Amino acid sequence: MEIPESDQVETNSNDPKWPTGFITQYTQLTIRTFRQSKALIFNKFKIIETVVMTVLLSLIWFQLPRIEETLRDRMGVIFYLGMTFGFTPLFDTITSFPSERMVINKERSAGWYRLSAYYLAKMTSEIPLILVQPILFITVVYWCVGLNGVTAFFATIGTLIIHAIAGQSIGLFLGIVCMDIRKGMSLATVCIMGIMLLGGFYTRSLPPWLTWIKYISFLNYTFNCLLYLEFHNSAPFSCAAPSNNISGSHFTTCLQSNSTMIPSEDILKYYNIDWEYWQYLMPLFIYIVVFRIAGYLVLRFIQKPHLH
Repeated sequence: MEIPESDQVETNSNDPKWPTGFITQYTQLTIRTFRQSKALIFNKFKIIETVVMTVLLSLIWFQLPRIEETLRDRMGVIFYLGMTFGFTPLFDTITSFPSERMVINKERSAGWYRLSAYYLAKMTSEIPLILVQPILFITVVYWCVGLNGVTAFFATIGTLIIHAIAGQSIGLFLGIVCMDIRKGMSLATVCIMGIMLLGGFYTRSLPPWLTWIKYISFLNYTFNCLLYLEFHNSAPFSCAAPSNNISGSHFTTCLQSNSTMIPSEDILKYYNIDWEYWQYLMPLFIYIVVFRIAGYLVLRFIQKPHLH
């Protein structure tokens, strides 16, 4: 990390403990981390994977009709978007600290930079990289599937960006705690399986004594946000076609009246989306703040470099 001589002279006069100022340290570390992470995140295999999955999902769920029979399919693609945006940055960042452990310890022991400057650079430099491919992915898939309009599209992009940063925060924390790639990947796998099962797609109705556990899954909040955006103020859905003169619908509107259309608000009620959008979104910010602060504290006070 090259430091301009002018910065060294100016900073040494004010703070002799550090060779450069905080801004210089943060800037140089951000550039270095960005260059290192770019090669890993934008390798050709990940690009091919993104292209293949984009084409595959677009074909599988192409222009879903707005009928009751496709509600589960619509929920499926929405849940998949949440998993992709949350788990990809989690996996991409969980190996960051373990793979750089020797370098970090050496540079910290030598007093090259503040830990806060390194940690802040690590958090911010990788955000643009982990968002580029998923945003391109969802831009294509969203319109190919035929989800709920322009306003909901931009709100969905914003929600998934926050969701991705929350996933990155958890990945950073797990990587710092383990400082071992194998252990980190094993722990991440267990966490991801739990988060996915509690995400709201596989388990909409938990036993009463276990209902609280879904609130520890950040994917659950994102999934509910996306369902709200998809069905709030959207066009109605056609009731399920009757079979043998028996209605196949699950909605009261179709069963107790002559209506053939289901208002979108009834769908929200049916799937227990009873909070406002911002109430589902706020916990994601809590995840970001808590896990990033916790990661810094663990790195500062527990994962100290061992001097020999």
